[in-house]
Amino acid sequence: MLAMSGRKQLSQTTLDRRALLKTAGATGIAGASLVAGSAAAAPLPRTGRSMSSWQDDGDTLVIVVDGSPSDLDPHSAYDYRSVMAILGAYEGLVGLAGSSTEEFQGLIAESWEANEDLSAWTFKIRPGITFHDGTPVDAEAVRLSYERLLTLGLGPVGVFARFVQDVNQISTPDASTIVFDLGKPQPLFLSAMASTYGPLIVNAKLLREAHEEDGDWGHLWAQVNEEGVGSGPYRIVSHEPNAELVMEAFEGYWRGWEGRHYSRVIIRTVVENETRRQLIEAGEADVVDSLTVEAITALESNPDLTVLTEYVTRSDYFGMAVAGPLASPEARQAMCYAFPYNDVIEGVFAGRARQTIGGVPRVIYGFDPDTFQYPTDLDKARELLTTAGIPEGTTLQLVQEPGDEPTIVAAQLFQANLAEIGINLEIQQLDTGAMVGLVYGDLPPEERPNFMPWFWWPDYNDAWNHLNPQISCAAAGPAGANMGYYCNDDVEEQMTIAGNAADDATFLDSISQVQQLISADDPPAIYWAERPWTVVFRNNVTGIFINPINIGTYSFWDMSVAE
Repeated sequence: MLAMSGRKQLSQTTLDRRALLKTAGATGIAGASLVAGSAAAAPLPRTGRSMSSWQDDGDTLVIVVDGSPSDLDPHSAYDYRSVMAILGAYEGLVGLAGSSTEEFQGLIAESWEANEDLSAWTFKIRPGITFHDGTPVDAEAVRLSYERLLTLGLGPVGVFARFVQDVNQISTPDASTIVFDLGKPQPLFLSAMASTYGPLIVNAKLLREAHEEDGDWGHLWAQVNEEGVGSGPYRIVSHEPNAELVMEAFEGYWRGWEGRHYSRVIIRTVVENETRRQLIEAGEADVVDSLTVEAITALESNPDLTVLTEYVTRSDYFGMAVAGPLASPEARQAMCYAFPYNDVIEGVFAGRARQTIGGVPRVIYGFDPDTFQYPTDLDKARELLTTAGIPEGTTLQLVQEPGDEPTIVAAQLFQANLAEIGINLEIQQLDTGAMVGLVYGDLPPEERPNFMPWFWWPDYNDAWNHLNPQISCAAAGPAGANMGYYCNDDVEEQMTIAGNAADDATFLDSISQVQQLISADDPPAIYWAERPWTVVFRNNVTGIFINPINIGTYSFWDMSVAE
């Protein structure tokens, strides 16, 4: 059971499935967002000006989102709302090209190459690039930035540290060359270096000299400031948390400003779905995302707007605590068979989502389409519960955050199915902070709720990177996102092979075995939906694309005002 501290009780009412689906079908679940529930935010402070006044000059881009950036330091930020803003001010050596998950473009690096066995990678720094304070971005500046990332050891460090554990693996033969000696073949290193989480370049010298406190490499300052530290196309000039963040074009940006680029970008936090919809319809916002199914359906017929939807790398699942009634694989298999997949996909999402096939979304490298996919089969669930020794009348507990209507209704439909096979499901709500604390906290599995709805996507295009934080033994509790303390020796063996694979064939074989194990044999979670990402924008905005890896972010320099 969950500790009483910090939890909110939800009335334990078993709702009728038909009534739920009738409501879902009539409204598209009105509040059923295609993405995660809105991040908790304080009431918006008054900013002293209207939204429409921001757009008077015609070259200001206004993006309205449901959650505020909370950390502006690229070496600690690990949430997509923060990274969305960070990508205006910072760049890495390389990045993904447009909407591709497999093609790369040079950013701070103009070229790169690997040795024959892919154990050493050399990058050439683009000449003439400077940080926003005018300091050259040379090889030593890049090396020092990676030293800072490794030394801080925060949030996204694992993206880089999987391949480079020691700063002595990095050398700078000259001012324009940086070399990474990985010690063994690492075919996925370039994918990791293109991640928007972690390997972005900061002016570490300035941070240490001007802003360091108690050896923190200027981290405390960088969480809320950017002045002089980035090299990207925009400078972050102001930030009011839970209200707005303002960026202005950096005149010295290496790609230049020919064309109708935006000189100013404003990211505004508006939690309420209906308000975001009204702002985009009225032309007081240029771009919105995280809208409900109902809102998206309505906006598709608006001739002034473009609705862009793509399936991405996000996976939604109910993590299961491997303890108590769900300690055995058979009991967890029963839960997977009891889940109402089609009712959720068609009734809750109105068909605007799809059931996952195991634990890896379809667009991630390493996905195996032959992975076992659970159907809803209550008879099979009953049979497995009998095998597991779980009697009728057993009570299980599920906790969830408020605000994410698809997950809320999916849990209620699951509750109704379990009732049909004699299992009681108590549903409770936790606020966002308490839910995050539960997932990443140190409660042992026997003290956790039986089900914990969550979602995940990878840092880069790699099924191992997607699964490792969720299912590895070492990632249990505070060490990762393995909220149920799942640990399977066969899974560990194959994950180790996949993580160290020197060739595609070895990687694909081992990661395929992992997917089969965590689906058919010993499931750590109920993998229930892949939700598409949807962006709505005014027709006069160009340069918007959805990258399935870089969910919820924008390439601001590529965006411009249509002719």
